[in-house]
Amino acid sequence: MAKLTYWKAECLRDSSVYNVRAKTKKEALAQREERGAEDFGEVEKVVIYYKDAFDLMDYVSSEAFYG
Repeated sequence: MAKLTYWKAECLRDSSVYNVRAKTKKEALAQREERGAEDFGEVEKVVIYYKDAFDLMDYVSSEAFYG
């Protein structure tokens, strides 16, 4: 099974589609500061396990990804 790891800071004042998402923690922290740290939660590591590209696409296009 393949693994996708990224870093996320949840948007506190708007829809979750505006969450900060980045490849590295450093990049996520920089984006959070640039966009206004008070509008976002703490940066956290997210790991997704998937079988193939279709499985990954199915996951990221579902409501579970944004919720």
